[in-house]
Amino acid sequence: MLDAQKNQIALAVNNAKTMSSRQIAVVVNSRHDSVKRTIERLAESGVISFTPMVETSHEGAGSRPVEVYAVNERDSYVVVAQLSPEFTANLVDYW
Repeated sequence: MLDAQKNQIALAVNNAKTMSSRQIAVVVNSRHDSVKRTIERLAESGVISFTPMVETSHEGAGSRPVEVYAVNERDSYVVVAQLSPEFTANLVDYW
């Protein structure tokens, strides 16, 4: 993974180190909407904590606001393992 991408992964939300759902999508090479659905499903079943939505800018053509979830370290492992077990090592390396 590129260092620039690694540097963008962490967000500071309420002084807690978190990772955005958009950056999880980068780590697992998945669509952001798929990541958000996985987070919602895991939260509804009580496996992870439901995280607040944060509005951020979208990089690229036609930049527009994008809503992302802020995910703590523990929950990021659960989400990545659910989405793509082969990318769990990337997450371990990040943290």
